[in-house]
Amino acid sequence: MIAHSMAEQLRQIDRAVTTLTRSTDALLRATSEISLLKEVCDITVEMAGYRLAWIGYARPDEGRSVTAMAMSGVAADYVSEVSVSWGDNDLGRGPTGTAIRTGVAQVIRDTDGDARFTPWREAALRYGFNSSIALPLGHGDSRLGALMIYAAEHDAFDSDTIRVLEDLARNLSYGIGALRMKAEHDQAVRDLAESEERYRSLIEMSPDAILVHSQGNILFANRASAGVFAAAHAKLVGRRIEDFFPEEARPDLLRRIANPPPGRFMSEETMLRLDDTPFSAEIVANSITFHGLNARLVVIRDVSERHQVQRQLLESAKLATLGEMAAGLVHELSQPLNIMRLTAEGALMFIERGKATPHWQAQQFQLIADQAQRTAEIIDDIRIFSRRDTSPIQVFDAMQAVRAALGVLEGQFRPDGIKLKIDLPATQVPVRGRRVQLEQVVMNLLSNAHHAVRDRRDRMPADWCGVVSITAELTGGTVRVTLADNGTGIPTELRSRIFEPFFTTKEAGRGTGLGLSVSFGIVDSMGGRLETVDGGEGACFRLTLPIDSEGLSPAPVLPPQPSDAIAPGDAHLMVVDDERAAAEALGGFLRELGYRVSVATSGAQAWGLFCADPADVVITDLRMPAGGGEQLVEKLRDFDPLLPIIIVTGHLGATERLAANLEDDRCAVLRKPVALGRLGELVTIFLRPPEE
Repeated sequence: MIAHSMAEQLRQIDRAVTTLTRSTDALLRATSEISLLKEVCDITVEMAGYRLAWIGYARPDEGRSVTAMAMSGVAADYVSEVSVSWGDNDLGRGPTGTAIRTGVAQVIRDTDGDARFTPWREAALRYGFNSSIALPLGHGDSRLGALMIYAAEHDAFDSDTIRVLEDLARNLSYGIGALRMKAEHDQAVRDLAESEERYRSLIEMSPDAILVHSQGNILFANRASAGVFAAAHAKLVGRRIEDFFPEEARPDLLRRIANPPPGRFMSEETMLRLDDTPFSAEIVANSITFHGLNARLVVIRDVSERHQVQRQLLESAKLATLGEMAAGLVHELSQPLNIMRLTAEGALMFIERGKATPHWQAQQFQLIADQAQRTAEIIDDIRIFSRRDTSPIQVFDAMQAVRAALGVLEGQFRPDGIKLKIDLPATQVPVRGRRVQLEQVVMNLLSNAHHAVRDRRDRMPADWCGVVSITAELTGGTVRVTLADNGTGIPTELRSRIFEPFFTTKEAGRGTGLGLSVSFGIVDSMGGRLETVDGGEGACFRLTLPIDSEGLSPAPVLPPQPSDAIAPGDAHLMVVDDERAAAEALGGFLRELGYRVSVATSGAQAWGLFCADPADVVITDLRMPAGGGEQLVEKLRDFDPLLPIIIVTGHLGATERLAANLEDDRCAVLRKPVALGRLGELVTIFLRPPEE
């Protein structure tokens, strides 16, 4: 050990104390971590007189390197020449690495003779370092690195000096920690301010109405709310949120306000603007704290226009499907019409030749009636499918809808030699939605399967048989309808796109690309799922719908009718139809039943005859020239609100809806072609006197 004089020892302690006190002052003034490290190094060299001071941080990289963060001294280039580690290796067993690993100060009293300094000895002697100390920074698992101080003298760090410099290292560690905490706090404040600014910008720039309410009292409304609720000159803040809901929806809303549902709440409801105009709204709500109050954040999107576009897409897809079905429908309708004509002309020939027995004639006319009924069923299905569906959402039998779609299209498969395999449950399967829309989905899928099988058949041997199967199974509260074919199939790379609007794999002129997209939207709106699945040779679609737990309502039981009806011979009936042949045919049937019948071919003529000789029951078409049926019905109802009226119509759209609106216990609607038996039953019922 190298001996020092008392004066030298005092000088060593004095410069250590100088380093401590000046660095403590720097800690109190420090505003950033890096500037503090640099100032401590400068004080150590410039004021205390050490040859070099540098601070290195331990890195958690693979080599456990030590990175210099600040340095000062004439020999600062030394730091860039050497490599230091804090791992348990040759470069980490020196004073710096050991101090970081162990948390204990490491002193090198003679750099030339201490084996721990071997890797850095040559550079240290070149820069005039004869002793050094490495002081750990940080504590335990939070150890940051080390402060290294080099002196020109041998044995420059005695026990008293070491204690002073250890105090410096502790103070510096606490200072670094305090600055980091302050930096984190300042960053958190900045982040919070930026977050609030972003939130404010998003809220105010949103095109959706955003409200905050507490127990129904609106506390905040963004700018877009004024547009959504037509409140340009009125304040929304301070109003009750139930003011924007119809009366019938308010009890349920107030229950949700009193007991908010947990988590995020989503719904689609009808809301009211300030002028009481209704609109369709998509609502998302969540619980928040607003100015210390428990509140609900509500985002309201006006989806009226989106619903209009969806309805237009639905109608476009429906018309496209009808267009593709047109050729098949001509075939379907021509078949029963052909049978009726052949039967009628054959019967006339046999009658002329005296070979038609009464029994045989009855058989022929029954055949004609059956084919007329077949025609009526086809027309009725097309009538339902093609009209704009404004019916309310209700519970209906899904299997009935599937069978109706099959009834319209199955005749198109036979001419192409395609087998149709059907396996549907015989029981009712109640689902919630619109029956017409579900029929459209099934018809779209059947039409696509028909095209795919027919396209493949053209490339297959003559004995190849196309097959389309439709099955349904009940499982876990749902019904799964699977429609599969052995047609051309869907390429794997296209499966993810087939439900996109206007995407089609059909050649130009054979598809709009709307069918599957609209079908997907219909099924989704019913709470179900439409998807492609692996099902064999061709394409396979699976339609999954939730079964409605309420089930179908039982059919109403009609009360027994009184028997004291007007006798046929005393009853006067009026038949009105612009087709004279149809009017005379109905009149002849009713006369044969024993009624007195007047016939008119226009509404104006019928009104004149009625005024001269009022009828007990009026049977009228709706759309007629020279005074239509609608005006005639209005006049008849003004004359006698209880007059029985039977409306016979074959038209769609507004006329049909009008007929449906007129239907009550003194008015009935029959669709053409008319079943004479049903007409006779209605006349008998209407001729009974109304109950008191």
